[in-house]
Amino acid sequence: MALFDFIGVGGLAYDMMLQVDRLPLNDDKYPAQPVEKLPGGFIANATCAAARLGLRASFIGWVGDDADGAMLIEDFIDWRVEPEGVIRLPGEMTPFTLVMTDARGGRAIVIPQWPIYDAPLTYEQVALARQARVVYTYPRDPVWCTQLRRATIESGGELALDVEPSVPLRGDQLREAVAVADVVFVTKDSLAMLGVSSIERLVQPRQWVILTDGKRGSSGIAGGMRKPVSQKAHPAVAVDTTGAGDCYHAALIAARLGGADLPEAMAFASAAAAIKVEHRGARGGLPTRDEVELRLARP
Repeated sequence: MALFDFIGVGGLAYDMMLQVDRLPLNDDKYPAQPVEKLPGGFIANATCAAARLGLRASFIGWVGDDADGAMLIEDFIDWRVEPEGVIRLPGEMTPFTLVMTDARGGRAIVIPQWPIYDAPLTYEQVALARQARVVYTYPRDPVWCTQLRRATIESGGELALDVEPSVPLRGDQLREAVAVADVVFVTKDSLAMLGVSSIERLVQPRQWVILTDGKRGSSGIAGGMRKPVSQKAHPAVAVDTTGAGDCYHAALIAARLGGADLPEAMAFASAAAAIKVEHRGARGGLPTRDEVELRLARP
């Protein structure tokens, strides 16, 4: 039996939150109101969301040997995420991401490419990945993807990939990474990076491929389906959309692990994301399973 339901593998960072009247334009200058410093990182956010939904969760990644790194580890513990796979690197600075939000719930995110994000997986980290029912990560590089795919094959687990537009892989290498995953999350921009026009052209026989499109909802297809199914965005009064996609991904995986089919999992994930956007910060408002079920039950 796997020790964990969900293990996130990826970069760790904290978010520097700024409140602005409107999102930046080219060559524009105007004041911003600092809000707060919050734990972040898109894979880490999803891992906390998975734990909040009741999954046994752990994380594999790296932080600097500084106060910010300690803060991120302590926050994992607060979320009941086991930080067993988090390595503190002496002399390194813990990364941060700049997140700007406006009064309408819009956002802009600046993600510096910190060298710590390129750290190689250790033997111990790969061994931990073998203890997961699902390893959730992003296509960082071919070696990374191969190591984690082998770990899930050896353990009988699954590999889920978040293919964001900012991922380092491109072209054939990206398509090869996506082809071996069991669950793939994409956006319209990442479809273009993959060189396909639709998720129908991407899906493999055993896969689920889900296209998320913010307030326009999502669409998904499973191997063997003739056409995608659509899911409207669940009604919500958006305050901050930061972390909504991460919450959606975790909720869909949680539903899949619970035996849901693709349409059921997408509906569950949409309701979870609706709760999330009604709160500030990447982890503010992450819902429990009961809260999602209550939202789904609303007429």
